[in-house]
Amino acid sequence: MDPETDEKFAQIESSLSLEQQRLEKLWDAYEQQEKDLNAALDRINFLEADIDTKETMITSLQELLTERDTKITELEVERQRQRKVEAEYAPKIKDMENTMSDQTEKYNRLLSITQEMEDELDLARRSLHARDSWFNLNVSSLESISEVIKEWRNIQAGKFPQVREASGPGGGKDGFVDAVSKIKGLGAIKAENLYDSGFHTVTDLKAATLDDISSVIGFTKLSASKVVNGAKDL
Repeated sequence: MDPETDEKFAQIESSLSLEQQRLEKLWDAYEQQEKDLNAALDRINFLEADIDTKETMITSLQELLTERDTKITELEVERQRQRKVEAEYAPKIKDMENTMSDQTEKYNRLLSITQEMEDELDLARRSLHARDSWFNLNVSSLESISEVIKEWRNIQAGKFPQVREASGPGGGKDGFVDAVSKIKGLGAIKAENLYDSGFHTVTDLKAATLDDISSVIGFTKLSASKVVNGAKDL
């Protein structure tokens, strides 16, 4: 080939290379536009879905607002009804408060009277207790005096009393006290009270009942039961 032809071929190759580069750039631009278009389509689809969701939310909110308005209307109607009821019952409540106040005042007066009666009853109880205590304290003495008078009259009539056997070592009151003091919980003073009340032997004590022992000064039902049970072991 001549130089002119070679130059033309070189120009054509250069032009083709440039055109190829331009086409590659166009293809890259096309691919980028296609990617952008697909991204835009995805964005549109997302926005459409979001719009549908928001429309659903708007519909739900509208329904809630409707329900709220209905509820507010019902509450307003109920409030009006309550006002009518309040207006109707307010005088009755006032009357009941006045009645309750009067009843409270009467109750307080009754409570005061009851307290006074309880004080009087307590005084009567204490008086009765004092009387019973005095009687229990002196009944043995009175019975002893009665027994002495009875024995004296029998002696005057020629009927001499039978002397009881002494129990325990030493005999007499001291012997009795020493013997029965072995009973658990029974001290010398209570033993002397038993002797002074007519229990002069262990046999007398064994034959005694619960009421017999509890009638002696210084003894309760509980302590008397201990004596009755303890006497059986003497």
